[in-house]
Amino acid sequence: MSWFKNILESIKGNEDFSDIKSSTIRDVINGNIFTKKFFQKQYGLLIMLAILAFMYVDNRYYCETQLAQVIELKKKIKDVKYESLTISAQLMGISKQSNIEKMIIDRGIDLKQSVRPPITIEKPKENKQE
Repeated sequence: MSWFKNILESIKGNEDFSDIKSSTIRDVINGNIFTKKFFQKQYGLLIMLAILAFMYVDNRYYCETQLAQVIELKKKIKDVKYESLTISAQLMGISKQSNIEKMIIDRGIDLKQSVRPPITIEKPKENKQE
């Protein structure tokens, strides 16, 4: 904290604040305070502060729009996920054996269920001779 006090003391020692102290509220409102010697020396700093303020506002606006877009995309993902689950459930219901048999009968297709179970073909094991 002492370094901060040292900086303030050096600023107070180098600058003449008598014209700023004599300023009134009317000077601040009119903008006449910027014609004082102290502010004329600090125009570069004031311009830099204004640019930084604009950049800060722009950055905040950009972040808020990005955040709104992220929220919107999360909602869309949730909707698509629920739609996918619904379609998957409908597909499972349609592909049940009883429903397939009913659809075959309703459409008049001449298919019959096999009486014999399916035959599985196994690959012969290779005997490795070492």
